[in-house]
This record gives sequence, structure tokens and C-alpha cells, in this order.
Amino acid sequence: MPMGLSIGIERISKIAETQFTVEDFRKRIQLMTDEKLVQMGGAARYMADPRNPADGRSVESVFTIQLQECREEWKRRHPKTD
Repeated sequence: MPMGLSIGIERISKIAETQFTVEDFRKRIQLMTDEKLVQMGGAARYMADPRNPADGRSVESVFTIQLQECREEWKRRHPKTD
């Protein structure tokens, strides 16, 4: 597992352990650098994968939401220009 991914997984696991709100998560990722946002998105993608054993936790939907929010934040920062 790449170093950036393991750091992102640690962060995302801490977020999932606390009470999760989309608004708080959005505020948090808006303050991140692009590099940290990419790490967070990679960790969310890994944790949201149904093939990933989540240690019996039923938090897959939280990770899926976090992945979606990371993607939306990236699109907001880097809009496609046609």
C-alpha cells in the first residue's frame, strides 16, 4: 500500500469513527491542498470498495459518501473547460 494511501486511510478512519456529517466533511476537504484531497479520495475509494474487509464495521456508506464528496470537491476546483 502506498504511503499516501495509508496516511489517507488513517485520516478517513478517524473521521468515520466520529459522528459523520457531510457539511463538516465538506468544510474539512475544502481546506485541504490538492495533494491531501487526492490522498483522502484514494483512501475513501479503498475503504468504500466492497472487497475491502472493513473489520465488521457497517461504514461502507460513509466511505462512499466521502469518496463522492472528494470527487465533487476536485471537480469544483478543477472544472473541465470545453
